[in-house]
Amino acid sequence: MKKLLITFFLLPLISSFAFAIDGKSIEIGKCYIFRLTTGDVIEGVVQSFEKDEDGEGISFESEIGVGSLYFFQIVEAIECSKYYKYSHKYFLLPTAVGIGKNHFVGLLEMFFLYAGTGITDYFSITAGRSLLPFAYSNQQISLINVKGSLPKVEFEDIFRELHLAIGGNIGFANNNNRFIHFYGVATALFFKTSLSASLFYKMGTGDLYTIRYGVNSIDVNYPDGSFGIALGVDSRLPNYREIHIIGELWNIDVARPTNSGLFIGLRFANAHFCSDFGIAWFTQPFVVPIVNFVWTPF
Repeated sequence: MKKLLITFFLLPLISSFAFAIDGKSIEIGKCYIFRLTTGDVIEGVVQSFEKDEDGEGISFESEIGVGSLYFFQIVEAIECSKYYKYSHKYFLLPTAVGIGKNHFVGLLEMFFLYAGTGITDYFSITAGRSLLPFAYSNQQISLINVKGSLPKVEFEDIFRELHLAIGGNIGFANNNNRFIHFYGVATALFFKTSLSASLFYKMGTGDLYTIRYGVNSIDVNYPDGSFGIALGVDSRLPNYREIHIIGELWNIDVARPTNSGLFIGLRFANAHFCSDFGIAWFTQPFVVPIVNFVWTPF
């Protein structure tokens, strides 16, 4: 009976050490999510390796300050970029963060199928085409976006990373309506929040476009040479790692403030799947629901 009691009390302690990591997979300067033997979860950027009479470990910086952990306290260490794979975009607005290895397939508004891939951490390509019912093949919407991200700049104060990128896209609303944009975007990453600002320039084949859907049509005035601005935010809810608030504010022509739109909603995300639900409000005015699903299998 005594042996049974000793085993009962020692088993949790033995298990904690048995499943602790050895620290070889951890790199200085990277952000990790640490799952501890106590069941707690901590996020931080590794600053240095440490060693004392109690064992080896790390020093890390989190949103509440600098802390230390021994390796025997850590059950699992996951890179932040591998846990949350969707920092490269909001609803529509691309951030300056590259897609990297987080290749994905998505479905926007239940009719626009698209996919994205990264070439190293510095080049990203996204392409898609609509599957609108009752629309002819030459009336569908197509888009290709190419983005080049610069090496990130790390900071110790205010925000932890600054990303910059330039890019361009070409889109077709019907086969004969071509839109070309060039843009620059800056993204600041905090521990729970990212903020982006983008400036873009529009080119194309004219100022007035007739967009057809089946037997219906609508005229759109979008002049060549227009400059637009956009702001984006992605903020994780406290104590809910899988739920984010995301938002975008657009103006496609700064000369006409009425050409603006606001997108706001919730993102539910894990390591392989993401779903966005929200609304878009335009100054015309009208409101439309926004639904987006993304699968990241790799």
